[in-house]
Amino acid sequence: MVVWTSDEPTTIEIPAQSGAIVRLAPEHRLRIIDVEGTQVADMFAVSVNDLADWLSVAVTRGVNWRLFPQVGQAFLSIPYRPMLTFESDESPGVHDMLAAPCSPQMYAALGHQGYHRSCSENFRAAADAVGWHPLHVPDPVNFFQRTPIDATGSITALPALTSPGDSVTLRADAPLFVIVTACSMDVEPINGGHCTPLRLEVGP
Repeated sequence: MVVWTSDEPTTIEIPAQSGAIVRLAPEHRLRIIDVEGTQVADMFAVSVNDLADWLSVAVTRGVNWRLFPQVGQAFLSIPYRPMLTFESDESPGVHDMLAAPCSPQMYAALGHQGYHRSCSENFRAAADAVGWHPLHVPDPVNFFQRTPIDATGSITALPALTSPGDSVTLRADAPLFVIVTACSMDVEPINGGHCTPLRLEVGP
């Protein structure tokens, strides 16, 4: 598990089906890069000053009146505090804030037999590094995930549209710990059936 806390710009490689946690000061930027394409990035964030104050996808949807923020809009925490501004999107622009993080329970429900790495376990390992122990894994921001909703309200899991090198950039609005996991899902096709790495570029 990679933990980054320096003020110097750095690049972090996240292996397939793994994760990393970074500490951001206000105005620091986090760029999430899909290295090989068709790979979803699950993102979680929490205040450095209050580990009970984390990014809420429900609050973010409600404040922005959108299923996913546009560039220039913010991701907000449970008490409606701006956490991260969506600064740029160098990808096809298809993302998700409805799906839960993959977990052992999810894989069991999908009929998978035996152990399978998951974003929930990778979240727990990263959060443990800074003493963050929420009772339940928060719902993530799923960058690059393509799960469209049709006219009947049904959701379909489809491969991400990203190509190698596509990215999103976020600017911190507060002191934060941010966790990013390279989604482990290969039972549903959201990662194209094959999980691959992510890269983070972090710094002022």
